Amino acid sequence: MSSVPYGFRELTEAIGFAEANGPWFEKIEGRRAIRGFRPGPQHANGLGIVHGGMLAAFLDSAMGTAVWHQLERRSVTLRLSIDYLGPGKVGDWLQAEGEVVGHDENVAQVRGRLYGPRHEVLAGLGAFALLSRQRSLKTRS
Repeated sequence: MSSVPYGFRELTEAIGFAEANGPWFEKIEGRRAIRGFRPGPQHANGLGIVHGGMLAAFLDSAMGTAVWHQLERRSVTLRLSIDYLGPGKVGDWLQAEGEVVGHDENVAQVRGRLYGPRHEVLAGLGAFALLSRQRSLKTRS
């Protein structure tokens, strides 16, 4: 597999979907988080491009991560609207990021984008339920 761009670290603490579909990487710049991964053949659909569901899930994860880094609140997706703008190519480095564009005590509105080396791949808008500040995050034992 080709190299990972400078500043990204592997999410070694990933569990569940992220672990099974990784490795995923992250770079933090202040309160901005950028997620990245290099899709392999296991991420491809029958046309040989990255499966749209995989792309949507990766963008969803990046948007939830944006909520954490910008609001310091865990969240879960309530609604996700995706526009597919171009194909994701197996082997390309793909990056995704989100931006909280509004929130109240219960819900954050997030805009997201996923892009490759040549073009935008996805654009998304989502609503994320903000979890209680006291809720602990389950981890592996």
